[in-house]
Amino acid sequence: MAEEQFKRKPYLEKFIKDISVKDFKVSVSGVIVNKSENSFLLDDGTGQIAVSSTTIPNYEYIRVFGKILPLETGFELQSEIMQDLSKIDKAIHRKVKELLSKSQQSI
Repeated sequence: MAEEQFKRKPYLEKFIKDISVKDFKVSVSGVIVNKSENSFLLDDGTGQIAVSSTTIPNYEYIRVFGKILPLETGFELQSEIMQDLSKIDKAIHRKVKELLSKSQQSI
């Protein structure tokens, strides 16, 4: 019973275009297209999202796990975990995400 109290919701793998303010914990992968002191802009080919982070990574291709923060004009992703995906094939990764997205929609 005590274990049930501490269960965390999983991060949902999403394309940026599919993220809504109803989402809480998501993971998105893409290329960093712009950086500033405490944030960066991530592009996954379907859209772009601002990511707030205390560290700005230097990866070619990255997956960010985080929480969606609603803003007046859209939302922002507050990063919790960042994963370097530079060594994987971007096209194959995107295809797998598309197939998973289609299978989740049909459930």
